[in-house]
Amino acid sequence: MIIRVLLLAGLAAIGYLVFLRRNRLPFHIVTVFGMLGAGGLAVIFPDATNDIAHYVGVSRGADLITYLLEVTVMLVLVHYYTKFVELQRQLTVVTRELAILKAELGRTAPRDPS
Repeated sequence: MIIRVLLLAGLAAIGYLVFLRRNRLPFHIVTVFGMLGAGGLAVIFPDATNDIAHYVGVSRGADLITYLLEVTVMLVLVHYYTKFVELQRQLTVVTRELAILKAELGRTAPRDPS
């Protein structure tokens, strides 16, 4: 039961970061390094991951790591997707401004009389 609450809290944190704090912190980098550290600790102390997994309601430590990895990957994917959408929007704005400037220069440039 606790694992459901934790996974839902993780997904809610992803939603919070996407909609409210998207461009403020490099949270995705910290999250990835945190998961790498947790994975390293899980390799060093496999019995501890099983104990933690049993405490939160998961049968095995490997399953707990898999669940946490899924939430982390979702966070990173959503983060990079929102960055990609933002870059597309900025490129569209720059392209429109460039087209308008070219059109204005074309109207104001003197015509060749020949």
